[in-house]
Amino acid sequence: MTKNKKQKQLSLFPTKKINLDTKINKLNDEAVNKLLETFQMVSSKQLAKILSKDNDNSLRVARCENRGFTWYKHDGTVYYNLPEVMREIKVGLNA
Repeated sequence: MTKNKKQKQLSLFPTKKINLDTKINKLNDEAVNKLLETFQMVSSKQLAKILSKDNDNSLRVARCENRGFTWYKHDGTVYYNLPEVMREIKVGLNA
């Protein structure tokens, strides 16, 4: 014999309300300029060119093996934070 059990529908939204702090922190022009100095994204192909590589195959392999530089993906393109990469390989003024 099988019992007819009523299936419970899963809710995509939490039933418990959470109060969020909606205060917005605004950045002034000086803070934005300072941020831009430390946050400059380059594509995988651009980084390969900067590192004097023929192509970005070695960067791709490193990404697949979860090693190498920290990478970011947006709209199907992989980007690297150039100042972060330069610090990691100890090149530049902030090494």
